Amino acid sequence: MREKKTVLFVLIIVIILFLGFYSIISKKRSDTRESNTLKIYLTGQGDDYDRRINAIINKFQQKYPNIKIQKVMFDINKGDGIEGYVKKMLADTLAGDGPDILCLDNMSTRKLERSDMLVDLKPFIEKDKDFKKEDYNMKVIEAGLYNGQQVIMPLDFYVNQYITTEQLLKNNNVKLQDNCSQKDFMKALDGYITSANEDKSKFLFATPMNIEDFLASSGKEFIDYDNKKVYFNNPEFKEIIENYKKIYNASKKKSDIAGYSGTNGFEDLKNGNTLFSNDPIDMRGTFFQYESLVNQVVGESQIINTMPSYKGGNKVTAIVSNSLAISKNTKNKQAAYNFIKIAISEDIQGAGDLPSSIPVNKKAARDLENQYMKNEVNHAYEYSKNITVVEQPLSNKFQSYYNKIVNNVGDAQITNYEVEQIMMECLTPYFQDKSSYETCVRALENKIKLYLNE
Repeated sequence: MREKKTVLFVLIIVIILFLGFYSIISKKRSDTRESNTLKIYLTGQGDDYDRRINAIINKFQQKYPNIKIQKVMFDINKGDGIEGYVKKMLADTLAGDGPDILCLDNMSTRKLERSDMLVDLKPFIEKDKDFKKEDYNMKVIEAGLYNGQQVIMPLDFYVNQYITTEQLLKNNNVKLQDNCSQKDFMKALDGYITSANEDKSKFLFATPMNIEDFLASSGKEFIDYDNKKVYFNNPEFKEIIENYKKIYNASKKKSDIAGYSGTNGFEDLKNGNTLFSNDPIDMRGTFFQYESLVNQVVGESQIINTMPSYKGGNKVTAIVSNSLAISKNTKNKQAAYNFIKIAISEDIQGAGDLPSSIPVNKKAARDLENQYMKNEVNHAYEYSKNITVVEQPLSNKFQSYYNKIVNNVGDAQITNYEVEQIMMECLTPYFQDKSSYETCVRALENKIKLYLNE
């Protein structure tokens, strides 16, 4: 009887052990199966989405056919649009059920950065023998550092720039010096700003200047995201905000613009009712063409430059445009890193038919310039019914400017859409002389501190 009990006890133990091992093996198999899939959220219209991401996916699947890319589409014309997509991505990631690879812009980067849900890319970069720092704009890449960890990989960037003409400056008695300080730049514009404030048909900038871009271009940082601190209570911040107030009041407001065509600034330069165009950079479109437009349609010589920094000098501040990151919940982190590696490769970033800002890959940035000079020069297109533009070689001045913004990045920043909204909400009463500077900055400081500690 005792022997039967012993045999039964041993049998039960064996069954329990078998079930335990089966569960572990089954889980490992499940993990292996799931690790062969990378999920990515994409925005678009219907089945049409970012062609650059599509090119990255195609290249990745050619190189790694055993890894499946699961695309989760969000139609920005439905629901809450792009803001709804960002909220969904944030919520799903924080809940542990989001995408493996995150496509980020300035509406989502900072919140995810602070979430402790992103993989540190540094160990992967350090082990990657093919990653050569000299091939990349490392100042821009380092903007993705948070508490010493590379949690964000910037793909491209832009600069806060302006375009005008020699004749416009001369006609308005404006003399701008290269590498001048923000103070000297604003002083040179005093007369025009006074005139624009008196004549409501005259504007300084053709479209509103983003306050976060203006602060970034100053080269100063007044918010420490790592340590959750703000530095608004100092003379430099006050001077920069007062300069922005002058620009804000002398430039077009959102209410003055029926819609954004991408060439709003150019049209206003042509009409002569604005001093500066600040149309956004599109490296695969108007950026290289703009000089030909100005020369042939306006009939004047283009002047292009970055907004000056607070202290002046020839260094530029890059503003990160689009980025990628990896969720900590990703089971195959090496595969996800390989996806990012393809995204910053020369092949992808230098492809002339894929829209983006300035590539973080330096060779790709040079490729785009060479492609324009080789393939686009002498190409003619109809700008309007009676105007045909023949694309011309880039002038020496333009090429010097391009070298500056690609090779002379002194600092790079990731701006924050939510902070921009808070700033405009708190400071607009000051811009409109409805409240004092001190009152508005106090409210701003309180709201930003709350935001940083959410």
